Amino acid sequence: MFIKRLDFISPPVTFYHQGYLSHSSIISGIISIISITFIFALAIYFSLDIIKRNDPNIFSYNSFTEDAGIFSMNSSGLFHFISMGTLFNNFEMDGVDFSDFRIIGFEESTENYLQDGNLYGRNHWLYGQCNNKSDTEGIGYLINYSFFEKSACIRKFYSIEDKKYYDTSDSKFRWPEIAHGTYHKNYKVYSIVVEKCKEESLNVILGEGQQCKNIFDSDNLNTSFYGKIFFYFVNHYIDALNYENPNIKFIYLIEGVLVQNGYTSNNLNFHPTLVKTHNGLIFDNIEEKTGYLLDRNDVVNSKNDNNEYFTTYTIWLKNIMNYNERTYKRIQDVISSIGGIYQFIIVVSICINKLFNNYIILSDTEILLNTSIYKAKTFNKKK
Repeated sequence: MFIKRLDFISPPVTFYHQGYLSHSSIISGIISIISITFIFALAIYFSLDIIKRNDPNIFSYNSFTEDAGIFSMNSSGLFHFISMGTLFNNFEMDGVDFSDFRIIGFEESTENYLQDGNLYGRNHWLYGQCNNKSDTEGIGYLINYSFFEKSACIRKFYSIEDKKYYDTSDSKFRWPEIAHGTYHKNYKVYSIVVEKCKEESLNVILGEGQQCKNIFDSDNLNTSFYGKIFFYFVNHYIDALNYENPNIKFIYLIEGVLVQNGYTSNNLNFHPTLVKTHNGLIFDNIEEKTGYLLDRNDVVNSKNDNNEYFTTYTIWLKNIMNYNERTYKRIQDVISSIGGIYQFIIVVSICINKLFNNYIILSDTEILLNTSIYKAKTFNKKK
């Protein structure tokens, strides 16, 4: 029968028995079919680890790195924006009133500027109203705030060499950066100062003819607590099981207060991250994706009797790298797994078949002997 010919688990014999090289049976053929089915099914199952990039070996650790990399303060790097909620709008987030505040950024710590106040003696960036089309390229899916275009984003770059402001669309505009880590001799930090409005900057941002207000001179303000300030920025977390995009971006919020005669200094400490992926099918292939994550925010409160400054942010890049290494299975790993499961299934099938096969051997032997005896008797009678 056809099913008997599919038997490959019965032990072989040294000569043909009725056209077979083993004492095959229908049961042995069925067990062989079931074994092959299981082997093929498991082979497909193990192959899915390569096709779908499942079940990687993952390990993570932190280590010192001499160069922590470079991250721009735009949508491709550490994008951020600032919003406020004041006493006059029930502390609801409603963007920034630039006639009350000036927001500026520097590639240095805030202490230097707070001491000398020399804005035009250094490169700096002015903040103006955000633009959801140009500012959030590639990360627009993260920005779903109704007040976003009333909030403050980087709008102008002042070049100390040219003594001139450049808009974000200008070829001479450049984005600020945090770079290399504080251990490196060429490190860069980025600082933001939220201070009292200055008409010279207000006219650059909103156009000529604008006038500043003094929020603490308002007759409606009878408390030292004026409002809240909200610093939004793109942070990351590592999802090592996500093959395509292990660096997951999300919007993180740091909340502060606006008060009279004082200001808050925020020191945001970031660590660089590196996801190294071994994804070769036969030979090793390595892909690396860098990112960053917030470690902590150190807050210091200081006095400011003149109400010149309201809050500052200094963004530090540290030299402690968060490493995440992923190794995906290759073809040879899958073949090895299939070979192991093949051996196991065959051993189990042989053990199950052995009980039936012993009976079949006895039955075939009996048939063989009876046939020989019958032929011998017939031969003697004819003789």
